[in-house]
Formats: sequence, C-alpha cells, structure tokens
Amino acid sequence: MPDINKYKSVAVPIETWERLKVLSKTTHRSPAQQIAFLVELADDLPTDVELMRAVYKKGSLSDGK
Repeated sequence: MPDINKYKSVAVPIETWERLKVLSKTTHRSPAQQIAFLVELADDLPTDVELMRAVYKKGSLSDGK
C-alpha cells in the first residue's frame, strides 16, 4: 500500500487523463512523473498576472495581435 503521507490522488477529466497518457508515453515518463515534471515547469514560469503585464507593456493586445 502506498504511503499516504508521500502520495496523493488527483481526479481529472477523462479527456485530460487520455492526453496525459499520450504525453507520458511520448516523454517516457509515468503519468505521475509527467504531472510532477509539469508542476515543476509551471512553478518556474511567470504568473498569469506577470504574463498579462508583459503582454500589455509590449502592446501586443492593444495592437490586435
């Protein structure tokens, strides 16, 4: 039995699970490893607010791009 202090379950829509399985297979990771990788990647990326500020500052949205 898995250690409940070390692992947790997450419910995702079936469509997301199917996409995760494909992504996991192409990257040679288990679904759990793929989720961990994506969370680490997202943690290093700017926040939504930072991205929006950068886009507005650059003028991309106001130019209709």
